[in-house]
Amino acid sequence: MSYVIYARKSSESEDRQVLSIDSQIHELKSLALRHNVAVADVLTEARSAKAPGRPVFNDLMRRVRRGNVQGVLCWKMDRLARNPYDAGLVLQAQLDGKLQRIITSDGVKTTDGNDRLLGTFEFALATKFIDDLRANVKRGNRTRLLNGWPTTRPPAGYLEERQGETVVAVKDPDRFVLIRRLWDLILTGTIRPSRALRILNDEWGFRSRKTKRRGGGPMSMSGLYSLLRNPFYKGINQRRNGESYVGKHEPMVSPEEFARVQEILGRKSRARPVDHDFTFSGFLHCANCGRALVGEQHVKPSGKRYVYYRCHRRERGEQCSELPLPEPILRDQLAADLRRMSISKEAAVWVRDNLAHSLTTEMGQLHATRESVEKGIEQATKEEDALITLRVRGSIDDDAFDRRRAAIQDHKAHLQLKLGRPLASVPDLLARLDRALDFSRSAPETFENGTSVQQRQIMESVGSNFRVTGRKALYIAKKPFSIFADKGASSLWWALAEDVRTWLLEESEGFAMPDLSDLDNLTLAA
Repeated sequence: MSYVIYARKSSESEDRQVLSIDSQIHELKSLALRHNVAVADVLTEARSAKAPGRPVFNDLMRRVRRGNVQGVLCWKMDRLARNPYDAGLVLQAQLDGKLQRIITSDGVKTTDGNDRLLGTFEFALATKFIDDLRANVKRGNRTRLLNGWPTTRPPAGYLEERQGETVVAVKDPDRFVLIRRLWDLILTGTIRPSRALRILNDEWGFRSRKTKRRGGGPMSMSGLYSLLRNPFYKGINQRRNGESYVGKHEPMVSPEEFARVQEILGRKSRARPVDHDFTFSGFLHCANCGRALVGEQHVKPSGKRYVYYRCHRRERGEQCSELPLPEPILRDQLAADLRRMSISKEAAVWVRDNLAHSLTTEMGQLHATRESVEKGIEQATKEEDALITLRVRGSIDDDAFDRRRAAIQDHKAHLQLKLGRPLASVPDLLARLDRALDFSRSAPETFENGTSVQQRQIMESVGSNFRVTGRKALYIAKKPFSIFADKGASSLWWALAEDVRTWLLEESEGFAMPDLSDLDNLTLAA
C-alpha cells in the first residue's frame, strides 16, 4: 500500500492548541515505524479546514480516487476535515475501498463499518467545534461592538492598544495628524483625490504601519477611497452587513465633515426630501388590480388642502375603475372601526380577573405535562446512546440497529413536537393582556387627535392587507382586536374571556403594538 503523511495547521483560533506542522510530521513518522508502513510522500498545508477549498487536501483526494494512495497518516481526524463536504469525500473514499486505512494517534480507521461510524462521529465533532467557535466569535464581536470596541484592525491613523482584557483603538501618534490633514485637503473641494494622494505620499512622506507580513508602503488610490468612505473616522464601528455602532475611539472628523466628503466624492449622503407626507401612502392597495394607491394633494383657491388616494393603473388608455378615496372619509371609517374594537374599562377588569385565575390553573397543568414530555425525550436520548454503544461493541447487527434507532428517533420526534414553543409565565401572559387592553381603550382617541405617524402605526398594529373598493377600506383585523370587536355587552364577556385566553396561549408570542402612553414619543413596544 502507498501511504502519505498529511499535516495541517491553521493560524486561526481553531488550531491554537494543535501541534505545529513539524511536530506533526515527526510524530507521524514515528507512528509509521510502529505500524511498519513506508511513507511515500509528506504533504503539508497551512490552511483552515472550516470550509472546502484546500488545494493540498483536494490534490490528496484526487490521488486517492485514482488509486495512487491507499493510506493516510494524520495526527487527528480533524486534520483531514472540519466541514461536512470534505468529511464526505473522505468517508465516500473509505466506502468505495479507495482509502483503505487512516492511521492517527488515536488508532486506525479501516473500511469496516464500525471504523467508518467512529470516523463519522469524529468528523461530526470537528464540524460542531467549528460551528460553536463561529457562534462564539459572532457573540464576542457583537459584545465588542456594543461596548464601542472595533472587531477589526483600525484603519490608518489609529493603533490597537490593549487595555486590561480587551483591545481598543487609539490615535497613532505618527499618522493621525497626517490623515487629518488629508481630510482637510479633500474638504476644500478644490483638490482632486489623486492630487491629495500624491501630496500625502510624496510631500508628507506617509507610509503605512509595518506589520510582520505587510505594510510600510505608500497609500494606494483604492486605499484612499476606502479611507474616505470608512465611517470609523466619524466615530462609527460598522459591520459588513451595514449595522452601525457608536465607537469609543476619538473621531477624526465630525459627521458633517464626513457627509461633506461623501458629497464631494459623488456619493449620496442624505435621503432626498419628499414634497408631501401622506399618512397612508403605500399603505393602501386597490382591490381591483392590487396596485398601491398613490396620495394626491389638491389645494383650492381658498388655500384649503384636500388629500386623495388614487390608483394610477392604466391599461390600453383606460384608468382603473376604482374611485379615489378622500382621506377624511378614510379617517372617519378607521376611527369608527377602532371604537368598535375598544372595550370598556369594566369589561377589561372583568376579563383580566377571570383570566388571572384560570391561567394559573391551566399553566400549572401545561408545565406538568411539559415536564413529562421532557423526561420522555431524555429517556429516548439515553436509549439511543445505549443502542449506539451496543453497535460500536458489535453486540447488535446493522439491520437491528437501524430498525431500533429509527423507532427511537420517530418516538423522540413526536415528543419534541408536543413541546412546541417555550411556555410563557402567567405574569408575562397577563402583561401582554394588559398592553392589549390598554391599547384598545387608548387607540380611538389617539387616532383622532394624534399625528400622522401615530395614526399609521396604530392601523398597522390593528389590521393587515388593506384594500380599497367603493371608497371604503377593507382589511383583516388582527387578534386580539378582532376578538374585542362588538363585545361591549356584558352577556358576551364570557365568550370574550375564552377567546382571549386561547389567543394568549396560542398566538400572542412576539405580539407588538405602539406604546400610546407617550403621545409625543410614540415607539413600537414588544
